[in-house]
Amino acid sequence: MMKNAHLVGATAVIAATVAVTAEAQDSFFERSRYVAVADRAQPEYDPVPIRAGGFELRPRLQTGIGYRTNVFATTTDETGDAFAVVAPSIDATSTWSRHELGASLRAEHTEYIDSGFESATDLAARVFGAVDVSSELGVVGAVLAEQTFEPRASAASDPNAAEQVQVDRFGGELGANFERGRFALRGRVSLDSYDYNDVPLNGGGTLEQDFRDRDETAGSVRASYAPNRDWAVFVEGVATQRDYNDPSGPNALNRDVQGQTVRVGSNFELPVLLRGDIAVGYHQFDYDDPATENVDGLSVEGNLAWFVSQLTTVSANASRRVVDPGLETSTSATLSAASVTVDHELRRNWLVDAGVNYSNYTFEDLEREDDRYDFRLGTLWKVNRNASLRLSYVYTDQDSTLRPFTDHRIMTSVTLTP
Repeated sequence: MMKNAHLVGATAVIAATVAVTAEAQDSFFERSRYVAVADRAQPEYDPVPIRAGGFELRPRLQTGIGYRTNVFATTTDETGDAFAVVAPSIDATSTWSRHELGASLRAEHTEYIDSGFESATDLAARVFGAVDVSSELGVVGAVLAEQTFEPRASAASDPNAAEQVQVDRFGGELGANFERGRFALRGRVSLDSYDYNDVPLNGGGTLEQDFRDRDETAGSVRASYAPNRDWAVFVEGVATQRDYNDPSGPNALNRDVQGQTVRVGSNFELPVLLRGDIAVGYHQFDYDDPATENVDGLSVEGNLAWFVSQLTTVSANASRRVVDPGLETSTSATLSAASVTVDHELRRNWLVDAGVNYSNYTFEDLEREDDRYDFRLGTLWKVNRNASLRLSYVYTDQDSTLRPFTDHRIMTSVTLTP
């Protein structure tokens, strides 16, 4: 694997020559003039961190119960079930005046009442750090390990699978940023290894997943120029390499691919109460297998926040990218997605939110297209510094040439902190 190791080396050289921001008050790229409703500090209700030497610890325990109408995301014979969730976590961050070191541990167990074989435990651990080489230059890095279970509603999920597919991921990132006056340069290089576990099929047999195992390398560089302190323009390039296990069957596809993306955009925080980062460009993905068509087209990455008032924030996101859909008969899909969320503060300790997500999968080498809408409603009540309550509802509707389904999910939870 990792046939193009020179990609890592070249990008690492770029990343090693760039780095972190100058002092916030002198920066042309600081974007903290406005504070979103969900991020606003509320000292009388925000948990107080535990001091441990030069670190602050933030432990948390979330427990909840809920019900969903279509556990297996099936077109017919929908199965509803109640479930319970237990999710402990802890974050640790340094309080040093220079440099930074932090770590996080998370676990989330979902237990279904009647469909016990569907119960699963997600685990995640991450360590990150930053070194301020100078006022203009700094280096950042992180390593992570995760165990997750692929949702039944994912494009790759097989309705005949007796269990959810377990995904093990291990990876890391090294990067740096440089900022001097009106100019900034950011570089990143990352490596992630994915291992998908085989699962049994209903009625016997095994759903093989080895064809999805891969090492994924990515490198990116963004160069920005700020005409003034309200906005900046930038150009960025991203190189991606995905190396898969060797094909095991006589008709198996070689899924190895190299991708390049170039975008131009703007990063801004304007006096008209808008903040955003929007980029548009072109991507091209070239596959090693001659039987697989290469993919190219429009690339989009963007987010926008409108601070309507101190009590209301509207945020939006949009993207268009090439992904591996996880299907043995299709090596790639173009995923176009957009979302809008509204957060409103009814009272200091009572927040409500609503949102809609839209996603479209257009699959290559396969007569299939999925359009999905997710509608969300929620409310959060901060009881005090040590407890909060949340109630949420999600409605999912997928229109697909192969796998249409709908699902209703309601959940209530309590979060406790010391």
